[in-house]
Amino acid sequence: MKRVSVRGEAKALNDEERRRRLIEERPPALGVTWALDACQDVAQSGRRVEGGWPGTVPEARMRVLRDLARELAARGMAPLSQGELTSATATVYDRARREWQLAGKARVSKVSSSLTARVAK
Repeated sequence: MKRVSVRGEAKALNDEERRRRLIEERPPALGVTWALDACQDVAQSGRRVEGGWPGTVPEARMRVLRDLARELAARGMAPLSQGELTSATATVYDRARREWQLAGKARVSKVSSSLTARVAK
């Protein structure tokens, strides 16, 4: 019978906990980065951030596979399960869409404030 040391069990739990945290914390950050990139691309092309989020779920999945899966592999952690991939993809997509919408509203608020100030003069 193989005997597992307390230290070995603690390390395994710590590795599992680090993996779980990475899978929970990284997707929202990927979504924010994706939205910022999209906003910069739109601004550089002379357009405004408005309308619906231009990203797609397959793009979100590719970002998860490119960044999160690579990070797990680099740390020697188990790859994403199908359920984890699906959940992380949804999180990335939803967060990017929300950030895009907020960026569009912030622009509208700035324009509204500017117009209100001009009308008051």
